[in-house]
Amino acid sequence: MRNGKYVVNSIENSLVKLLYSKNEEMEEVINISQFTHEIKQGDVVDIQFADNQMKSTLLEDETKQRREHAKRLMEKLINKNK
Repeated sequence: MRNGKYVVNSIENSLVKLLYSKNEEMEEVINISQFTHEIKQGDVVDIQFADNQMKSTLLEDETKQRREHAKRLMEKLINKNK
């Protein structure tokens, strides 16, 4: 797994599927127990590894921006079909 920004794509059966933000076709799956903070689908997190330990930081501003962008796209699609 690379150091960098990831988007939480899904959480199922204690497994978190992460998409690498520079190339969202690259995915990693890790156990939710490796996170020291609460996460949910759509969160943007920065993950760094040092000494075989994972450190994750929730990037609140980027998460908010992604959610707002997705909301605008959805509204645009809904209004286009009216």
